[in-house]
Amino acid sequence: MLRPLDADAPYDIGPYRLLAGLGSGGMGTVHLAVPPGAGAEGLVALKTVRRDLEHAGDFRLRFRREAEAARAVRGPYVSALVDADPEAERPWLATQYIAGPSLEEAVGRHGPLPVPVVRDLGAAIARGLAAVHGARLVHRDLKPANVVLGATGPRLIDFGIAQAYDATALTATGVMVGSPGFMSPEHVAGDRSVTGASDVFCLGTVLCFAATGHGPFEDTELAAIVHRIAQGRPDLSRVPDELRQTVADCLHQDPARRPTTAELIRALDTSSRPDRPGVPHAPARGAFPWPDGVRELIGTYETAVAAALEAPPMPRTAPTAAPAGAGQAAPHGQSAEDGNGAADGRPGPGRPRTGRPAWARGRRLRLAVGMGAGLLAGVLTATLLLLPGDDPEPRTPGNAAPAPGESAGESGGSTAPAATPPARTAAVAASGMADFGPDSLDRTLQPEDWRPWATSFDGPGAADDCALSGDVIVCRIRDEETRQTRLEARDASDGSRLWGYPAEGVPTALLGVRGLDVDDRHAYVTAADGDGFEVLNLSDGKPVARLPGRTGYDPVMARVHDGRIFVSYAGGGGAGSAANMLFRAYDADDRTRVWERVIPWAFPPSLDVVGDRVWITGSQETLTLDPATGKTRAEAPWNCDRRIRSAPYDVCGGFIVDARSLRRVGSTRAMPPEAVSRDGLLFIEGEGLREGSRYIQAIDVRSGRELWTAPWTRGDSVVVAGDRLLTFGAGRVRAFALDDGTPEATLDNIRNWPRKDGAFDGSKAQPTTVLVSGGACFLTFDDGTVMTAPVS
Repeated sequence: MLRPLDADAPYDIGPYRLLAGLGSGGMGTVHLAVPPGAGAEGLVALKTVRRDLEHAGDFRLRFRREAEAARAVRGPYVSALVDADPEAERPWLATQYIAGPSLEEAVGRHGPLPVPVVRDLGAAIARGLAAVHGARLVHRDLKPANVVLGATGPRLIDFGIAQAYDATALTATGVMVGSPGFMSPEHVAGDRSVTGASDVFCLGTVLCFAATGHGPFEDTELAAIVHRIAQGRPDLSRVPDELRQTVADCLHQDPARRPTTAELIRALDTSSRPDRPGVPHAPARGAFPWPDGVRELIGTYETAVAAALEAPPMPRTAPTAAPAGAGQAAPHGQSAEDGNGAADGRPGPGRPRTGRPAWARGRRLRLAVGMGAGLLAGVLTATLLLLPGDDPEPRTPGNAAPAPGESAGESGGSTAPAATPPARTAAVAASGMADFGPDSLDRTLQPEDWRPWATSFDGPGAADDCALSGDVIVCRIRDEETRQTRLEARDASDGSRLWGYPAEGVPTALLGVRGLDVDDRHAYVTAADGDGFEVLNLSDGKPVARLPGRTGYDPVMARVHDGRIFVSYAGGGGAGSAANMLFRAYDADDRTRVWERVIPWAFPPSLDVVGDRVWITGSQETLTLDPATGKTRAEAPWNCDRRIRSAPYDVCGGFIVDARSLRRVGSTRAMPPEAVSRDGLLFIEGEGLREGSRYIQAIDVRSGRELWTAPWTRGDSVVVAGDRLLTFGAGRVRAFALDDGTPEATLDNIRNWPRKDGAFDGSKAQPTTVLVSGGACFLTFDDGTVMTAPVS
């Protein structure tokens, strides 16, 4: 899918004019580009390196080697290198652009491919791998997203982590390189013995995906995926009989016993002659036998590319702003965003293009959200833009960002009424939140007889998700050795242990318990036996009800809000790939089911609640649902890497989005922020240093303006509580006024904060989870410590 160019993207790179965005990866950004005077035949996918990477050291060497390696690969089933400049100030390389979807998108939209097509697809990919291996390379990242389906056949793309057989490894031993769910045992071991046989293993996972819509090692958590790959436990039950043995051969644990690419070609394409490695068989003439739905999808790509080519080039200087809404409809369902993004992928009216982008880097802290290892870290930058029609004035206490509005088509697009103050009842908070509400610093809402305390959880492990309700704090604890999880509840007043789940000695499902949430009476979590969800009495942990599961679906996430329980189940998929998701809603009082809905290709852990909307995302789009009916209320063609629970705004594909209506309200180069306040402030890592230290920027989501900054240490937790921004790390809590950033308090050398030999030990002294309620913070740490301290 073509994406609008970022407003600060350069006009050109080398001899190529940029037309649209294609995506981004670990090394940098990819654009659709064209050289002067060329047409569709000259289109390239131009990859540029992020400026935050170390260009002068091993990384520049890696990029140079990638370019040299790609030059050696030629064949009809690979995207050939066209040009490169590894020595440029910002290194880049250009490869042949193929108009069409990835295999991941095609199967996600139109379902598994017929067996004959899978055979032809597999033979073509094997020929592409033969070309790669013939150049003495290993692809190392073969997955459905790296197979592009063109009109004349599939093409392998992205040799971004290819490694020459004869070269010294640039990937350190012990580092897992590849994509979860589509990696070989050698990949997950992180060793240097990854060979062409590893690519064959990955091809087996891709064939399984193409034939069934699921990878052979899918699960709901990364640790479980890695375990299944390492133990050789693929699920091939849904692979058609005609393909099962070939796929199983590819997935053999012993690399020496996997078929060669030539053997695969013979097995999959009975009309083929034996191919010699490095001498790929010529493709058949004419169109590839894709199913009708895939052919139509390829056609939409071709149409969008033609529109991008026909559009006049943007001037090198900023154009005069035109009225909002002047943009045309964008290709592939990507909206023109109310005039802020044009159909050809260029900035819409009023969004100037500059000659050079402003690049920065960042890292999101590890606030536990219970959403899987694949969502724990991201690149964060800090360029926000004023959009046409936005209020240009900075936000002040009397000029807060407007409340989220209805999505298009709802009540004429009217805005939602102002939020009413929450009832002053037992405080409920959960880790993963970034704004604990206006009453979170009110000491009258503290647990009865609360005082600062510290203790350790029983048994091994550390908390990665916690929830607080009144006088009870419940945490999910993960034991890294066994990969099992359990619940432990503590009295929030003094830290004494209340209960644990499951009971000692009770066997649990492979993944333990997940999806924790609480209300004022109960805790909700996946059942220990893996069958549905358990409703536990908050005071003593005894089960009071079971929300039953459904055959073929694994329970993943529970969220309780406004008298309803929302749960999600994954249908044979998980962290390595999207999966069919079953969503259900129950009445919290009598546990009767209110509605049920199956949504193909939603991500299993994505369930969230934002105001009066149920929020989910998938590989191609994001939806919000009506909590009363389960019907879609808004949808957008973006995958949102959501990390902050219940946040009113999110960052999706470079856009700042109202998480309730899914309307675009701003634009940014940033990945998800450190924190988001309910009244429209994004807190993101600033670029570089100020006064010799790193800092947090407070950005107004509507105007894109920096309102204030505060000193910060990377990795420290950042949350909003009442009228303050709080940061936590290395025995220190800092408080800043939310309206102007004025420092209000700093608590140093907090008693009971974990230390090593009397000193704070880097990331070990940064909390794994943070809760704020009743003017107190509740913190957990890697060593199993759980503690509280006053913050007001």
